[in-house]
Amino acid sequence: MKKLLLFLTLISTLELAGQQADTLRIERHYYYLADLDLRTIAERITNDELLPSDNFITFRVLDSLTSPNPETREFFLPVFNKILRQADGALAEVMGTPIIEYLKMYPNEFISTTKSDVLFELYSNFAAYELYFSGNYKSDIAELERTALANCQDCTNSEHIKNFLQLTAKKVEEI
Repeated sequence: MKKLLLFLTLISTLELAGQQADTLRIERHYYYLADLDLRTIAERITNDELLPSDNFITFRVLDSLTSPNPETREFFLPVFNKILRQADGALAEVMGTPIIEYLKMYPNEFISTTKSDVLFELYSNFAAYELYFSGNYKSDIAELERTALANCQDCTNSEHIKNFLQLTAKKVEEI
């Protein structure tokens, strides 16, 4: 009987040794991250403690760029730009949509954001990639321009939007 108990104990110990760690305790695992506050996720991305990826957690951060709350957009804009600079592969494929939506909804902020040549170019690259797959990019760009200019409060810098869209159209043609 003692041998049987010893044998069963040994088997159960070996079985436990082969189990994986609880995913709710792994700090980079989706299930752990899903329970964290979105600002905590953003701070971890900003501090290079967490790499953005093509997952629901990163998409939630990207969606914050079009939040109706101006403080939320202001907080997440630098995080979005950091993700944009790091995006490659599958994540790069989704970056154009929030840029286009941001331009449509908040053209004044878009103008301020893309004053830097680097961001102007980067935003244009990702928007061009997105528009390339739209099917009829010329009409999409025209509609984007109409919407952005209609939403532009006291739009004294509409040339910036037009230049952005012209560059984007040129890049779509190059693709």
